[in-house]
Amino acid sequence: MAGSTIVWGLALRPDGPVNGVLDLFGLPAQPWFTSPHQVVLSMIILASWIGIGYWMMFLIAGLNDVPPVYYEAARLDGAGPIRQFFSVTIPMLRRPLLFVLVADTVSNFVLFAPVQILTDGGPNGKSDFLMFDIFHQSYELSNPYQASVELLFLLVLMIAIVAVQFRLLRTDDGEE
Repeated sequence: MAGSTIVWGLALRPDGPVNGVLDLFGLPAQPWFTSPHQVVLSMIILASWIGIGYWMMFLIAGLNDVPPVYYEAARLDGAGPIRQFFSVTIPMLRRPLLFVLVADTVSNFVLFAPVQILTDGGPNGKSDFLMFDIFHQSYELSNPYQASVELLFLLVLMIAIVAVQFRLLRTDDGEE
């Protein structure tokens, strides 16, 4: 996480290579992590880039676990590639998808390293996400009570969101 954050931080600097490429196409340089209007989107792109390969391994493993006989049966029944995807692949990937959805949601709620390394909660507090604020309250402002309340709120919020995700992904027979 820290290594990818540093690489992206260097690439998205005002004088970095991404703005250099934009300049080649005649586009203005972007203040990725220094603009209050772009910092959240930049953090989303960074977190997505960091996590996509990791979560994709679980989905590929799930795809490799789908028995080929299901696809063969679907083909014999006249299902085309799109129908096979929605009738065989997606249902067989239910468990890996649920795991990736829940684990990625939780990991994004506790996003801390990129914020601390690149923005320190700025500019203008726009990237002061909840996990970073818990750290800031506890260790920098010596306010452990406020940090504890925020941590409890974060825990309740994550439990509620995960419960909704489990509920939405439940099958008709009550199985996840």
